[in-house]
Formats: sequence, structure tokens, C-alpha cells
Amino acid sequence: MDDLVAIPQREKGGSIALERLDYQASWAVSLVLMLHEKLDDYAVAFEFHDDIVVLNGSTQPTKARFYQVKTRTSGNWTVKRLTQRYKKRDVSDKIPSIMAKMYDNKTKFGNAAEVLGFVSNQPCEFIEYTKCPCTFDEGEVVKTDALKKALATEVPTFAAGDIKLFEYYLSDLPLSRPGTMLRGLILQFLERELGIPDCPSSAFVVVILEHARERSKHMGSVTSFQDLMRAKALTRAQVQEMLDETKRRHQSRPKWSTVSNDLTEISPVRKRDIRRAWARYELEKLSMVSIAFEQFCTNLYEHASGIDDGDQTLAGIVESNLGRVRALAQQFGIYQDDAYLSAAFLYEFSS
Repeated sequence: MDDLVAIPQREKGGSIALERLDYQASWAVSLVLMLHEKLDDYAVAFEFHDDIVVLNGSTQPTKARFYQVKTRTSGNWTVKRLTQRYKKRDVSDKIPSIMAKMYDNKTKFGNAAEVLGFVSNQPCEFIEYTKCPCTFDEGEVVKTDALKKALATEVPTFAAGDIKLFEYYLSDLPLSRPGTMLRGLILQFLERELGIPDCPSSAFVVVILEHARERSKHMGSVTSFQDLMRAKALTRAQVQEMLDETKRRHQSRPKWSTVSNDLTEISPVRKRDIRRAWARYELEKLSMVSIAFEQFCTNLYEHASGIDDGDQTLAGIVESNLGRVRALAQQFGIYQDDAYLSAAFLYEFSS
């Protein structure tokens, strides 16, 4: 699959279409979860030759699956919409249709392109939604024949048998807030993979979504397969590393009864307030109240992990870091009292 890097990409406009990034990235992450539950190696590349590319390995892949993600607020996909061509502004040429753009990967990569996938939140008029995912030739014969005829007219090298490469995926993710359902899928995934009910999933959610977003936005030069894996792809090894870290965090989940014994030099009332705030902070971590909150938790953990004040008491460390914690919370739109911020810091410091 060295051709992935050697062959110029068709376009890079999709890399900066941020208004559709959240849905696309969310669907890609759901695909990563599904792939990871299988035993095979994989690599999922974002915005490289297509919206999403799945390789059958992260070192020496031989096959690729290409996916176009298209969302609509309403209306089924039709043969006309899939094969329609629009004129370019101020020129006579027309831009390729959706189907032609998808087939371009078959033209470029030959037999290495094993799937040309079309993903949408809306159904296709000639494919029974209960069949999805399925190949396009499993739809109504008349409409499928019209699709093949239109594509053959636009792309003379298209062979009728190649219609079996095209697959339709009807996504369950809601268009308005795809991350809400995705977080539920991640919780179920973590429980299956780690066998841990109520697993503290915040860090995993933040890291995997940030990986997806960063790889979608990356516009730097990719000149080697190693560059591709580092800058544009999520691999089995990377996801497994995230899982291992999530498990480690669960096993090192701090207990208030242990931490409170070291909280000397503070009043009983303040200690009581911090204890109550500790319970609320832990519940919010488990509930994943928002991506911003998850990012706050992750950044707070990183800050607390780097502290090395061996000469201070635990209460002293809390006090000396409270200003930094408050600034970090406000950065992510979190406004809480000192008891809550102290509890959050203690929780992450003790993890």
C-alpha cells in the first residue's frame, strides 16, 4: 500500500470542513471500536484520499476500505443525487459525482481497494434499510441498473461487476449530537474489553476523540507510510495503549478514606465540604457530563502528576495549586467553589 503515500490525493477540501467533522469523527471512532473487538490488526486513517480509510494492518497493509461520509437533515439518497454532477464556477467542466469520486479509489489502487463505502444518517431510496450495511447491487434492480448506467457514462473504465465494491452504511448516530450516542457505545465497549462496570471512561473518551479530531485536521506533509500512521491514523496498538491506561486509572482509583487521613492542618468544616465535593466530582467523572469536563479532568490529572513538592504537607500542596486549578477549570468553562476544586485536585493527585 505504498501507493497511498505516493499517489496524490484527489482533494484536501474535506480536511478543513469542520462543520461536519464531529459527525465524521464520531462515526470513525465507532468503526474503530468495532474493529478493535476483532483479533486482526488495523489502521484507520482520517481525511486521506477519502473521509475514512481502513487498512488491514498498521505495518504492511495489502487492502484498503474507503468511506465517504455524507449527512443530510432530511430526504433519502436517490440515484440522481448520487450521480449528479454540478458545473464548476466560471468554467465549463463539471465536478465528478459522488459515485465517481468513490470509484476514483478503485481506479488508483486497483485490487487493493476492496470496499468503496458510502455512509449517511439518511437511507437510500432503493436499498431496504434493514439490509444495511450491504452492497449497492442488493437494492432495487431497476434503480441499481440506472446507477450503473450513469456511472459507466461518467467513468468509461467502470465495469458493471464493480458495483459490488460499493457498500451502503446507514448510521444510527444522530446528526445534531453524535457524541452523545458515541459515549454510550464507548461505555459498553470499555465494559466488554476491560470487564469493569462503571469504568472511569472520561480519559479514554477525551483521548480517542482528540486523536480523531487532530488526525482529521492535520494538513502537514505526508511523505512516507510512517508519516501516515503517525499523523493521520489510529492503530490497534494505539487504542490498546489507551485501554491499558484506562484500566490502570481504574485500578488506582483513589479512596476518600485514605486521602482524608493525610489532610491535616485544615478545619473539620473545610474537610467536610471537600469530602462532599469529592463524591460529586467522582460521580461527574463516571457520568461524563461533557467533553469540556472530560478535558478538564485529563488536564488536571496531567498537572497533578507532574507535581514534586516533597517538603509540603498534602494540605499545603492543595493550597499552593488552588490558583492553577481554578484557572484550568475556567479555561474549560467550569466555575466551582474552592471545596470542589480542592476535591478535584486531590482526586487526580492521588490517582
